[in-house]
This record gives sequence, C-alpha cells and structure tokens, in this order.
Amino acid sequence: MPKITGDRWLEIDVDAIRNNLIQVQSQLNERVRLIAVIKADAYGHGAVETARILYQNGVDFFAVSFLEEALALRQGDINASIMLFCPLVDEHQITLALKNHLTISVTSLFDCKLLDKVSRHLNIKATVHLKLETGLGRFGMGLNEALEVCRILNDNPCIYIEGVYTHMAEAGQKSEVYTRKQFNLFMDIVNKLKQNGFTIPICHCANSVVFLKYPEMHLDAVRIGTLISGQLPVGKFNTSLKLIDPYKFKTRIISLKTLPKGSYLGYYRTARLRQEAQIAVIPVGFNHGLALAVDNRPIGFFDFVKILAKKFLAYLFPHSYSLRVKINGKEYPIKGKIFMQMALVEIPVEDMVAIGDEVEVPVRKTLALGKINRIYMKDGEACKIEENERTTYVVEGDI
Repeated sequence: MPKITGDRWLEIDVDAIRNNLIQVQSQLNERVRLIAVIKADAYGHGAVETARILYQNGVDFFAVSFLEEALALRQGDINASIMLFCPLVDEHQITLALKNHLTISVTSLFDCKLLDKVSRHLNIKATVHLKLETGLGRFGMGLNEALEVCRILNDNPCIYIEGVYTHMAEAGQKSEVYTRKQFNLFMDIVNKLKQNGFTIPICHCANSVVFLKYPEMHLDAVRIGTLISGQLPVGKFNTSLKLIDPYKFKTRIISLKTLPKGSYLGYYRTARLRQEAQIAVIPVGFNHGLALAVDNRPIGFFDFVKILAKKFLAYLFPHSYSLRVKINGKEYPIKGKIFMQMALVEIPVEDMVAIGDEVEVPVRKTLALGKINRIYMKDGEACKIEENERTTYVVEGDI
C-alpha cells in the first residue's frame, strides 16, 4: 500500500464494485440496458474511478444529476454516454453539455426551446431524454407539454430523442397502488406519443427499488446506483443479490491515555467511565460526517414512533446505542459528545492498542468530507484505476 499522508482516508474495494455489478447484471434481461447512476461522486466512492471500473466491466451508459458532475467525468476521460437528470437553465450550460456530448434531459417547454435555439446556432448534434412527471412532483412534463416538445425537437435536425423516462415516488412501500398508478400514467403518455408519430427507442422508469420489486417495469433500461454501491434501498425486498459494501472510512489513533473509573468525557460531561479504561482520540468529528444524519420527515406514524423510541432508548442506555468503531477487528464505543473534528473511544485497559493504529469509523459515505483521499483496493492491495482511451473535451475555461 502507498504511504498514506493524512490521518483520514477512504478505502474503496474494486472487487466489491465489480461483484455488485455482476449481481445486478445476473437479474437483468440481456435486451435491457443498464444505466449506471454515479451521482453524488458515485455515492462517495469517487465518480471518475467508479466509472472507469464499471466501463472496464462492460458498462457504457452513466447518469449523474448535475452538469458539473458530468464535466468532471469528461475531464477524467470517461468516453461513454453520460446522461444529465437535472434541467439546464441557460445557454452557457447548454453549450457546455453539447460540446461535451452529454445526453440532456428535457423536462419542460422552457428546456426544449433553449436547447432548440442553442443546438441550431452551434449546429451540434444533441441526444435527449424526455422527463415525464407522473407523481414525484419534482420536474417533468404531462402529455400536452410532451407532445409540443416532441413537435419542436422533431423539426430540429440536430436533435435525437433517444429516451423517455419518469421517476417513482414510493416504490419501496408495501402498497403497490401508487407505483402502479405512476407506471400506468407513464405508459399511457408514451403510447399517446407513439400514436402521434413519436416512437422513442428507450423507455425507462426503474431505479434500484423498482428493479428489485417490479421486474415487469424494467422496460428498455434500468437506472441502478444504490445497488452498485453495495446497499439495498429503503424498503423490504425478496432478493438473492449478494452485495458487498465497497466503502470504509479509516483514521488513526492520535492520542491514547488511561483514565480512572468515574472520569468524565467530553463537553458537558455527558459520559462517565464505569471502570478504568483507555481513551483513544481519533481525528474524526462532525466536520467529517461522523454522527450526521439526513433529517427527513417520517414517512408515516409508525416510522415516527420508531424514531422517537430509538432516541429515547439511546438516552436511557447510551452504552448499548452508541456509535462504534473497529480497531484490530474489534468494536469499541464512541463516548461523550462528538467534537467538531475529533471523537473519544473507550477501550478496555487489557486490550492492546497503540497510537497510530488504524480505526474504521461509521461515517455515512454520502456525508463524508469530500476532500478525504481515497485508496482503491484490489485483492487486498492498493491499485491504480487506469484511464480509458483519452479523448479531448471542452471544459469551462475553453468557452
């Protein structure tokens, strides 16, 4: 392994990413195209490197949310198709997308007219996917708007309408009613577009949840991100997929001391030792994503009760519900309030640990500080993710 120059780093298992891809492909009909979603820096695994790994294993179509994510992939010499989910809102963004040969989502008549104007002016071919709104409430078109967009784009020799898609709102829920309502609306609009002379080659509505739960909704392509990242999406699924999490957040012990029984730990003395123990300091805290969580509204009353119960039990029994780190293969609890950039770990006095020992920390991958170095591991050894064949693309400074 190369020398690690910091006290915090991420280890990404290349073999795990490959395993997860194979697991997904094993459940996919060969006529269905795989769109690998690598938004949010490939869920924390590194977008460019993850794209290279997947590309080397047969994936030729990627998707991200924002233009800057796609440009970073092009700068990393990712030469495959790259689709943008989010709309582009000005001529500069459209120009960058066209000159970098990105697949553009058209989500409204506004997007359509902007793209039509810029593509004609530049005389650059553009591949687009139409986004339909069926019940998520984010962005997308209904039937009448989609028909008008198709008429405008169909008259533009620079535009190729390759795909049409939508996004399901609650496919992980036990009830299938709303998901099937969305699917039926999506297919109804697609069929009406076809009746009006607009046959679109690639129809897709399946993300990881729909892929698992509704195989009849795979259609022409599926958009898979969560599963490739080694996690099942929220919900209950009957699946034979054997996924492996490729991600480990690691740090080192930077201080170690033994404190007597009764010693207080951290701000406001929220923890107290029940017995003599070693206290290790690790240089990871809120600033690095430790103990942060996504705070969304509960999805129902029972979810609300579950959240309250968990917080109540954590208050009554902090030792049982504390976050835990792993040192030399053994788990130890984090004690006291977590600091901005550090945390305290309680270790029994008889356990052999030392300053400099590696510590695996439960930092959620999409919340980890973005500047932390990543090391890619293959067969247990550090490796370099080789670049693909180089192609020159236009970046921000070239316009």
